[in-house]
Amino acid sequence: MKIEIPERKCKRCGHVWLLKKPQEPIVCPKCKSPYWNKEREK
Repeated sequence: MKIEIPERKCKRCGHVWLLKKPQEPIVCPKCKSPYWNKEREK
């Protein structure tokens, strides 16, 4: 039996990390951006 651990990717710096808690993260653990899940506006 395999357990899938969800991963997230920061749309700002490209960092990929595994979730340890079931809720969505507040900031990217690498660049600390609170907008990690939103594309940068040009």
